[in-house]
Amino acid sequence: MKALLILLVAGWLTACATSSSLDDQADEILSPDEQFAQGESARTKGDFPEALANYLPLTEREDDWAIRAKLAIARLSLDSGRSEPALKAYELILEEAPTLVEAQEGRGLALLARGEWENARRQLQIAHRNDPLRWRTLNGLGVADDMIGSYQSAARWYGMALDAGGDRPMVINNAGYSLIMAGQYRDAETLLQRAAARYPREQRMSHNLAIAQARQGHYEQAVVTWQRSQNRAEALSNAGYVALLNGDRVRARALFEEASSASTSHRPKIAANLASVGGGDPQR
Repeated sequence: MKALLILLVAGWLTACATSSSLDDQADEILSPDEQFAQGESARTKGDFPEALANYLPLTEREDDWAIRAKLAIARLSLDSGRSEPALKAYELILEEAPTLVEAQEGRGLALLARGEWENARRQLQIAHRNDPLRWRTLNGLGVADDMIGSYQSAARWYGMALDAGGDRPMVINNAGYSLIMAGQYRDAETLLQRAAARYPREQRMSHNLAIAQARQGHYEQAVVTWQRSQNRAEALSNAGYVALLNGDRVRARALFEEASSASTSHRPKIAANLASVGGGDPQR
């Protein structure tokens, strides 16, 4: 019954799994270890239907592979941005294995994805007590504390997450954004500058670095940073918006006007930004 419910929770993925993929699994006899490994390989490559096709047969087993497969399906839902089915899947797993820390963590992360900060915090605290070295749990606790404004506590969780899991870009980026929310822009810039040099393809990290720079009034530097992943008009518009947040309306107007000159396709949006600072319509 539990396995059937897990399949229903994952039904949105089943619709995506091609019949040929499932038929291939039926024709090929694999050991549980091989089947699970194929699922993990597909998940890593972003082929979620193929991953599901490998996990599903394992849920019908009567051994530990069933739980492992159910956890994998739940994580697949969470990684796909489907927090509701992920939450249901983790809760069903916890009915079978209430002390399973992977499911405790997963339920907390699903609640976090749903914006249930306090509930997520309580659930992740349970997982943390059972295993204090899980970096995803620690990172999740940092995010939950950020969302309720407990920035000092969040910084401690992120530090612990980095100690437990190494310098993972996700954690560094979250720690940097936490510093931005706390108004510690220079510290955020220092952290994110170093990390962006190490992980140049992490666009969110560069984006947050640019915010930290612009928040300090370093608009030209921020525009250069944004241009790593955006065109100049978008970068100038972003800098103008942050200038508005800084209360620097004169500089915001100048940045929006420069953005208008740099691109015609973005002019409607830029015109609205200019109107917000009394700049009128851009030249056509």
